[in-house]
Amino acid sequence: MVGTAHPTALHQVRAAVLANVKPGLVLWCGLVLLLAAYAWSPAVQSGLTQWGAFKQAWGYPGSFFTYAAFAVLVPELLAWAVLRLPVPPTIVRDMAFAFLVFGVIGMSVQVLYAVQVGLFGSGNDAATIVKKMLFDQLVYSPVSNFFMVAVFIWKDEGFTAASLRRFFTTDFLSQRYLPVIIAVWCVWGPGVLVIYFMPTALQFPVASLILSFWILIFKFMRKA
Repeated sequence: MVGTAHPTALHQVRAAVLANVKPGLVLWCGLVLLLAAYAWSPAVQSGLTQWGAFKQAWGYPGSFFTYAAFAVLVPELLAWAVLRLPVPPTIVRDMAFAFLVFGVIGMSVQVLYAVQVGLFGSGNDAATIVKKMLFDQLVYSPVSNFFMVAVFIWKDEGFTAASLRRFFTTDFLSQRYLPVIIAVWCVWGPGVLVIYFMPTALQFPVASLILSFWILIFKFMRKA
């Protein structure tokens, strides 16, 4: 019997691009609305400023809980309330693990923004924004998304040693990791531009909002 061949890396890239066209368009429209609200609404500006001050005051614990809450708690609660999605029996364990993972990623995002200020300054001119976007998407994102994909698969497969060895194989990189990083590059470019357009103190709150919106979009797309 002939086995089913794995899709090639090129097919994986094409599939990832096509799968992210619709959610990407929705996200980009949301970004336009966010920029408009920030530009024209003093209440939005004040809210983001207070949020940024709160996060700065709490440092890394603030980054941990903010990012985890907007990546896990907010999308899940809205999904249950709006989409009426069923609650799996493992929800507490799954959410606790996701909260931990995204909290760690949130702290790494704070480090990223601090490093970029040191490297490129805190301005929001076109040259600075482009430098930060390229560093974000070509240096930070490949590493952080590899960690995220690997750790969730490791958890799903029972934290086995065999899973750890497989994370550095060609099969894992082309079949599991490549579609994720292609999706990030296809969709998050405009989002990253919006983040680095903001003052440094507001970049983390805006990134948290975009992340939450992005996860919600995928939940709605899967439900549709």
